[in-house]
Amino acid sequence: MNAPDGRRVAYLDVDGTLTGPGGALWRGDGGGFTYASLRALEALQAAGVPYVLVSGRSLQRLATTARLLGADGALAEMGAIDCGYPTADGQTVFQAIDATGIPGRLLAREPRLYVHPAAGYGRDGSHLFLGRVAADAPSWVARESGGALRLADNGGVDEAGTHVFHLLPRDASKAAAVRTDVGRRGADAAQCLAVGDSGEDLGMADVVGHFALTRNGAEAHPELAGRAPWVTRARYGDGCLEAVTAWLERTG
Repeated sequence: MNAPDGRRVAYLDVDGTLTGPGGALWRGDGGGFTYASLRALEALQAAGVPYVLVSGRSLQRLATTARLLGADGALAEMGAIDCGYPTADGQTVFQAIDATGIPGRLLAREPRLYVHPAAGYGRDGSHLFLGRVAADAPSWVARESGGALRLADNGGVDEAGTHVFHLLPRDASKAAAVRTDVGRRGADAAQCLAVGDSGEDLGMADVVGHFALTRNGAEAHPELAGRAPWVTRARYGDGCLEAVTAWLERTG
């Protein structure tokens, strides 16, 4: 392994980027076994580049994954935990959002939306849902919360059109969390990489110099392909490996 590189950091989404179909780490395109994600992390470690996981997962879940994968950090719940949303003493952001009544009213309004099975495991920031929503659901959330909250689509999970949604503070985003982390580390944002598969991930392109959208993300969200500065040829972990390898060659 080379000496630590303080200029560059790789920010990697987990589901649909490092992991393959069904959230399996070693499943690739078509469901076959692949070492692509491991090879991407191996290349980063060999180059002395720290890698940070950026996800909508709860901090407890993401921190466990980060330890297993040897990551240098974990930015959880799309930055919702520490984005400055007002809370009462001893109250989490999750609890403060719940107290508005908007999560329950959103579920009543959107019959195709339901609480994500993973939502009960250690969430402190955003509320997590699965399903589909009406086109005006995001504007309804903004209006009902007086602009304090937003409904974020964090990407599709199957071919039936099921998506992951987060109800979170307006100022919370993966991009904001990455910007803060880059500054805290004293890294060079122009030299950093982010890889993801959703519109929320694409926001990271505004705060780092290099961003890649995996092919599966572009296929699931065609409207993103034209906005992404770089779409990988490969899907899932193979796409992540492609992005990491090319970026290391460009910036090494």
